Amino acid sequence: MIRIALEKELQILKNVLLDMAKAVDEMVNGAILATEKLDLSLSEKIIKFDDEIDYYEHLVTKTALEIIALQQPVAKDLRFVISAISIARNLERLADQAVNIAERVSILYKNKDLLIPKCKINLFDMAKEALFMLESAINAFVTEDTKKAYEVIAYDDVVDKYKDEYMEQVKECMMHNVESIEVGIEYIIIIQNLERIADLATNIAEEVIFTIQGKMPKVEAKGMEFKEELGRVVFKEVPVFELLKKHANLVLECVERLPLALEAYFKGDKANLEEIAKHIIEIEKEADKLKRNIRGHLPKGLLLPVEKFELFLYLKEQDAVVDAGEEFLNWLSFKDFYFDSYFRSQIMSLLNKSLEAVRPLVKMIELSASFLITRDEDARENSKEIIRDIRYKQYLTEEMGYSLKKDLFREIQEPITLFYVLKLIEVILGIAQHAENAADLMRAMIAK
Repeated sequence: MIRIALEKELQILKNVLLDMAKAVDEMVNGAILATEKLDLSLSEKIIKFDDEIDYYEHLVTKTALEIIALQQPVAKDLRFVISAISIARNLERLADQAVNIAERVSILYKNKDLLIPKCKINLFDMAKEALFMLESAINAFVTEDTKKAYEVIAYDDVVDKYKDEYMEQVKECMMHNVESIEVGIEYIIIIQNLERIADLATNIAEEVIFTIQGKMPKVEAKGMEFKEELGRVVFKEVPVFELLKKHANLVLECVERLPLALEAYFKGDKANLEEIAKHIIEIEKEADKLKRNIRGHLPKGLLLPVEKFELFLYLKEQDAVVDAGEEFLNWLSFKDFYFDSYFRSQIMSLLNKSLEAVRPLVKMIELSASFLITRDEDARENSKEIIRDIRYKQYLTEEMGYSLKKDLFREIQEPITLFYVLKLIEVILGIAQHAENAADLMRAMIAK
């Protein structure tokens, strides 16, 4: 009974800490955005919200001390309670850094005419990296992932290198543009606060390791070489994208077998058609299992670069491609119909054209994930190009289907047979339509 009470109190403490972490993450994001856009209204909101974070810190500390006094936790539970106090303190300091950055906005706005290209240092690469460290540290805490926590610590040198580089650029600009000294000072303050955000994210990562392993790590940072390594494992940072990619591969594996099924249908080879259908259904079940795994096992509280409901909408539409393929197989089994060589060729061409809209989905996910996680603008543009290509291929499929329907209306007189064939065409078109819908949902996610 005592253990149940302790677990309940620990979960309450974790939930409060997660709410605080999300609020701080939003503040840091907002401060960076306000600086980038010179948005005075947003900067004021960031500054005013600092009192809420102070309250969160007080609540975490109060809850943690009550747990120690009343529940007497030991081992890992005690380490978690102690770490919670430390993490809350670091989060409060992170909020202070966000406020410090936001306070610079009004001065930069007043001097915006002096932000000439040679003096307007692009701080947002550094900001992106600091924010990446913060969100990774929070996700490491949520998932109790010590590997990710070690990666955050090792990544600190990346931000330090940006700091040194940008400080030199600002000093150089101030030396050659005396009128920009005030602006330069503000940039220096922002750079220092961004570096401090990375340091505090490192502190949180160290607390995660202390909680799970009972030790404070001393890791030799790998600098920019480690950044390249992170690029190679981008899907592991937010596993949901890796799972979406696996699901897309299963979807593609399913629909790529449909032309074989259609060929068997044309030849009247029912045994082969049933065997192909059996393989497709087995793959479809695996894709469906993976879909349920994504929906049911995404860790609560995990900070994602997009909303969960958006990911789930995308997953639903991607899965609908497989459903359309299954419907195609079912429809073939309803009626035997002889097509002459012309219509066989046209229907097979239509099916292959529809599949062309599905094939780019895997690469689209890979590039979109790269942008959403690392803010790689090249990846975003390449992903948008793929999305445009999918939409164009769906358009060509629709045009081909429309032309084929007109030919079928002229050729087939018997109503039931005409209905059957037209429905078959609609099912084929649905494959490309769902692929386009999935691409549109991805476009919405990377547009934000």
